[in-house]
Amino acid sequence: MDSFHWVIWPVLLYSLGIAAAIDALWQSRTAQGTAAWVIALLLMPLVSLPFYLLFGSRRFSGYRKARRQGDNKLSAQERQIRNSLSSYISEPNDKTLALQRLFRVPMLEGNETQLLINGKDTFNTILNTAQTARHTLCVQFYTFRDDVLGQRFSDVLCEKASEGVKVYLLYDEIGSGGLDKAFLKRLIDAGVNVSRFNPLKLRNRTNVNFRNHRKLVTIDGQISFVGGHNVGIEYLGLDPEFGVWRDTHMSISGPATLAFQLSFSEDWHWATGKAPELDWSTPQLAGSKRVMCINPGPADYYDSGSLFFTHMISSAKKRCWLVSPYFVPDQTVYAALQLAGLRGVDVRVILPQKSDNWMVAQATRSYVASLAKAQVQFYTYTPGFLHQKVMLIDDEWASVGSANLDNRSLRINFEIAALVNDKAFARDIETMMLEDLSHCESTHVDERWWKQLLARVLRLIAPVL
Repeated sequence: MDSFHWVIWPVLLYSLGIAAAIDALWQSRTAQGTAAWVIALLLMPLVSLPFYLLFGSRRFSGYRKARRQGDNKLSAQERQIRNSLSSYISEPNDKTLALQRLFRVPMLEGNETQLLINGKDTFNTILNTAQTARHTLCVQFYTFRDDVLGQRFSDVLCEKASEGVKVYLLYDEIGSGGLDKAFLKRLIDAGVNVSRFNPLKLRNRTNVNFRNHRKLVTIDGQISFVGGHNVGIEYLGLDPEFGVWRDTHMSISGPATLAFQLSFSEDWHWATGKAPELDWSTPQLAGSKRVMCINPGPADYYDSGSLFFTHMISSAKKRCWLVSPYFVPDQTVYAALQLAGLRGVDVRVILPQKSDNWMVAQATRSYVASLAKAQVQFYTYTPGFLHQKVMLIDDEWASVGSANLDNRSLRINFEIAALVNDKAFARDIETMMLEDLSHCESTHVDERWWKQLLARVLRLIAPVL
């Protein structure tokens, strides 16, 4: 009998490993990521199987099911938005047509934008504007902390809710882990509608890998804010571990705000099963800038995050400048950067000197070394932690958002950004990035063999970092 147990358990374990490997092949999106899982599941099922059950899924089925159940409501909103914004829709071209099909919203004219390049300015502007809300206030952050900034934010939310404004707060349960129940109770008691995204319940155990990394605020359907800042004192540069915190946000006022509000509405619907009560009337004309809402996520049919960066990098004729705190691109983005450099495009990538993820930082070394051979230039920001996610293409295209250049942002997380087609805004981005470059050094790659070997090993598992 004892010998039977010694046989049955290994057979059962390896059978489960084979079944999981088949599942990984069936729902694969990238050969590299699939190969990493299949090899691990076949050779080390005891170690890899629990991780695969938690983190291996690449399809956010719960979100898709909620979308199908709520399609009548959400599709009606989408049709209403399209009708009310018909006079502001920009004619699609070779740059925007594919993006419009990926993200289901057009490039919209008639907007104004403002660049916000530090935490103090960002949150002063957001909170001062939020205090003017008359109808609706939607707030969505990956990280929302119960600290000085979080308390200040919650005071505004409670105040507006007491005035009769419809206030919604959506936070990610992992990114905002440890948020105090008393903090949330105060908001709820004041009338704020509060929800977690992807709550850690048994029914969602295979979706725990999917995080809502978006940072979005919309006010009265008239103005929205997107970027890299979360709600926490470190984003004000008050964390002694990181010191200076370099990040970027932006505001958009005008017709494009309804597209960002629709993104929030979809997320809220999945989290709660209900559509938020929002104002969908046509926003006032605010300026002359063309803006598109870019909101990739794992519920999309395509790898929309990866395709967005690949498309924009491939379209660059003169310049492609990127900033990302985490740089472990997938193969398509990697190839696009190689080709851009080989075409003679001025490709620059700004990375942080400090990092809060040691494994990702080590894997980055391999990408830097190989892309440098294709004339891609890398720079290291030295004053503190660089957290911004910005892209500048040629002289008239720029984006500010929440997505990093890593597998998690490109394929797993829900992200959001504003893509702006405007020469004046692009000049503002250029000025900001030149100032950042003045505080950078050329990125140095450690040539010691063991460092290079470590970087290459970690690069192999980059898809599952």
